[in-house]
Amino acid sequence: MTDDANALPLDETSRAALAVAGLAYAALDMHDAPAFDGWLQSAYRGFHFDAFTPEQLAQYREGFGPTRAIGVWDSTAAEPENPVATVASWRSPLSLGDARTIEAWAISLVSVAATHRRRGIARALLEGELRAAHAAGIPLAMLTVSEATIYGRWGFGPAAYTADYRIDTRGLRFIAPLPAGRVHGVATAAMRELAPAIMARSHDRVAGEVPFDTQQYDRMFALAARTASHAPKLRAARYDDEHGEPQGFVLYSVAEDAHDFAAHTLTVEHLCAVTDDALVALWHHGLDQDLVSTVVAPMRPVDEPLPWMVSNPRAVQTVARREHLWLRVLDVPAALSARRYAVADSVLLRVADPMGFAEGDWMLVSDADGEATVTAHAGDPDGAAVVDLGVEALGALLLGGTPVEALRVAGRLVEGSPGSADRLAAVLRPTRAPHLSTWF
Repeated sequence: MTDDANALPLDETSRAALAVAGLAYAALDMHDAPAFDGWLQSAYRGFHFDAFTPEQLAQYREGFGPTRAIGVWDSTAAEPENPVATVASWRSPLSLGDARTIEAWAISLVSVAATHRRRGIARALLEGELRAAHAAGIPLAMLTVSEATIYGRWGFGPAAYTADYRIDTRGLRFIAPLPAGRVHGVATAAMRELAPAIMARSHDRVAGEVPFDTQQYDRMFALAARTASHAPKLRAARYDDEHGEPQGFVLYSVAEDAHDFAAHTLTVEHLCAVTDDALVALWHHGLDQDLVSTVVAPMRPVDEPLPWMVSNPRAVQTVARREHLWLRVLDVPAALSARRYAVADSVLLRVADPMGFAEGDWMLVSDADGEATVTAHAGDPDGAAVVDLGVEALGALLLGGTPVEALRVAGRLVEGSPGSADRLAAVLRPTRAPHLSTWF
């Protein structure tokens, strides 16, 4: 059973569409352990993950309580008790930077069995989630995606990006001034207790982050049954400032090179910094390790300042860059008025939305303090910048991580008056690139 906040009514339009195809669309009873186990195994099978052990299933059942889980069942299948499609969803804060958040509808574990593809099931699941969230007054939907070709058709746009780095440490000098605080090697279990408070403060600094739940922390620290085998390799270090206050931590593992014992590879599994000093000190700790020739750091911000901290910026290679967090605007005034803006201006956003949720002409007026009002508008723009865009482009722009000019050149945003794209870009400009450090 989900908690009251997530117990939204099932979408009748999706239920009826799937019933015509002979499929049952229903919410999972979270108190029914066998049904939950079958649902979870089906969901993760869709992503080609290993099957869960009984111990792992028990842990997931315990931590899944506040989530709304929906399945699609086929009574004619060989195992009709197991769903042929799944989706999970819940209310979650989304950070907007400047210690601001907005409520969003997080969507996860969207899977359709290979035996039931191209039967409209994914469409029914996604549209059902969007209609339910909109009806509940939730201004945004969000998801992380395994494939980038799927979700644009439902109005999602890529809003936060991530980068994977590879650093050759041979002959590399760390040239950034080291802060007055201190890095301590600590036990992972002890760091697990401090991590939530540190990460909450870190998330206040940047747009795009979501809170971790207890299971995510336990998996990250190799304290859960599914990740326990990694525990012997996992190391933790904590940065305390000059007053002895913890301001960040790093989790990492080290793998030996079979042919050269002086050429280990260190993997930065999670680096969390509340302050710039913490970021500098923890990067120095990761790069200044004996017997390590390579450091790899997946899922880091695209504007990571590391190349400026070292003597050879070319040693810091971006080996992959990809979109990670996708947003779908459901309530334009609520979504746009929640964040801060860089300059004062007026922009008329003429939004096209095939599903109708965000459709309309919306006047955004920001002031010198970064606050904004957003209202429906009709008539002359009266000196405001004017842009025409689809709802997927609006989601991509919301956190400031997608360049306005790139969308203009690509034809995804059209100026209604000369210079409008530049004015919109100035209004949206973030202090730092949005970033999401996890999957959900």
